[in-house]
Amino acid sequence: MSCSPETPQSVIVSKSEMMRFHDPVRIQSYCRSCEKYGQFWSCPPFESSPFAELPEWTHAVLVTQKTRVNPGVTKEELIEQFQSSRVVLGEMLLERAGHGALAVVAGHCFGCTACTRPKGVPCCVPSRMRYSLEALGFDVTGLAEGLAGVSMQWPASGAPDYLLLVGALLCPSRSIAESIKIR
Repeated sequence: MSCSPETPQSVIVSKSEMMRFHDPVRIQSYCRSCEKYGQFWSCPPFESSPFAELPEWTHAVLVTQKTRVNPGVTKEELIEQFQSSRVVLGEMLLERAGHGALAVVAGHCFGCTACTRPKGVPCCVPSRMRYSLEALGFDVTGLAEGLAGVSMQWPASGAPDYLLLVGALLCPSRSIAESIKIR
């Protein structure tokens, strides 16, 4: 059913380059149509902007990873493939984070088996909680296509040829970004 992900690709970009694709009002409004809206501490709605709570950063290692999709895949299989691939990419980003760099994962946080938000209980492992680029208000298609040079596929019907996962390592300096870039 699933295919192995391709080797992740990365590019170092400045914060100002990324901010060209920051539109939290528009991007976070898409979250309202998600069946899991409000079910994770890493996702909207937020009491205050999570972007303002991020550590200082000047550059990012923007990471993209394609995973081929088998012909005839069902919607459920496609979702399962996305979830599995994003955890693999997210774990790789978490392993590379350090020296003040913060990993930003694809999709909702996966730091716990089950998020405590539906119970109204604060996050039980805030050190593992990760926002997605979307939750922070970034246009992921814009980042992928405009900065990484990789096209997203949004077919009108059927499954795409590949899934494209996008994550980032937000870094306090270009030198740190260079040292943790995926080569």
